[in-house]
Amino acid sequence: MSKLDANWTVRRTVVICTLIYCGLVIAYLAALGGDTRLNETIVNILGFVAMSTLGSYVFGATWDDRNKMKFKGPGGPE
Repeated sequence: MSKLDANWTVRRTVVICTLIYCGLVIAYLAALGGDTRLNETIVNILGFVAMSTLGSYVFGATWDDRNKMKFKGPGGPE
């Protein structure tokens, strides 16, 4: 595994753990949390965190692929 592959493995792990954490807390609050403004705010913020994490991951992957193509040229996947 090259250094770049290891770097993306760490990134993927962080993204997946963040999304799982957000999903678990949202599910917990939906199932067992009371109907309070605080819980509503927490769910909204965690939803935004999950969406921004996923958006940043996709944007970062696209940017990284574009930079690789700039230096290596369009040779297809290796």
